[in-house]
Amino acid sequence: MMSWRAGQIGIVLILAASNALAVPDRARSWAGTYTYEHSAGRTVGGSGIVVAYRLTVAPGRGNRDCLLRIEGFQTNETIVCKIDGDAAAITVSFHTYGDGRTVNVYGTRVYDVGAPLFGLGRSAASLMTRWKALTPEGVSTDTQVPAFERRR
Repeated sequence: MMSWRAGQIGIVLILAASNALAVPDRARSWAGTYTYEHSAGRTVGGSGIVVAYRLTVAPGRGNRDCLLRIEGFQTNETIVCKIDGDAAAITVSFHTYGDGRTVNVYGTRVYDVGAPLFGLGRSAASLMTRWKALTPEGVSTDTQVPAFERRR
């Protein structure tokens, strides 16, 4: 006869496995790490204006499908994000900052929860990025360019 505790642990394991199986294959195809390094020229003093973006996608975690790290010139932030889409294209949407708040370190609401930050789409030649609410310095909203590259 199984103990009550063992039965509960079994139920938790079954639920966790069923959640993992519930993640559509279309979303799983995006699992991995993507990087992009944006260069916006130089400051008046000659320093390079470079910002690195690192997107880690782990589908099936609800509103926490991905984590976006943005570091570089006058920038250091972590964004918890959600993905939506299919095997051909996804949209990366804002959920919270890394500290769980919806305002940045200065107390400013830059993005609404659920706001599309950017989209990624697979083309025959490369991975295309369509910038939305999040745009690198000097890049316009709705610009589509090859930016992010899959690392693993």
